[in-house]
Amino acid sequence: MTGFLPALLLGRLAAAQDRGPEPFDPARFLGFAASSAEFQRRAATLAAERDTRPEVKAFAAEMMRYREGQLKRLETLRGAVAPALQAEHQVVFENLEPLDYLALSRRYMEVQMQALEQEERGYEAATRLAPPELRSAAAAMLPEILRLQQDAQRALEAVRP
Repeated sequence: MTGFLPALLLGRLAAAQDRGPEPFDPARFLGFAASSAEFQRRAATLAAERDTRPEVKAFAAEMMRYREGQLKRLETLRGAVAPALQAEHQVVFENLEPLDYLALSRRYMEVQMQALEQEERGYEAATRLAPPELRSAAAAMLPEILRLQQDAQRALEAVRP
């Protein structure tokens, strides 16, 4: 399951390349951003509440705080629509649920790295292609996503075999 999220996304990327570049769709981006944030909030809650390694528990607590704030910011941009998990986010979350301790610690951090890298690409595109209000919001969130990537990398290194 390690490469599921990237493989799924690469398949979409290949299909998109066959069709040519798609114009930036603010509603689609906001749906993705809200799904990603909600997925990561739920995964962080799971990791923080379960018996995981201290480094992972600390990262998960930080991630929960960030995602709560991010979801509120996204709500102001997309309206009061509850974030729904996209299918790939739901599947990955469901695969985290039965894990515990070291297995959950490792898999959670691997998934976080994948999700943050995906988010980085989406937010970078938004800073270039989105309408002005969304562009500035994405530009404000991108540095925090990059910082969280660095924190996630350190936590992942702590739990690798």
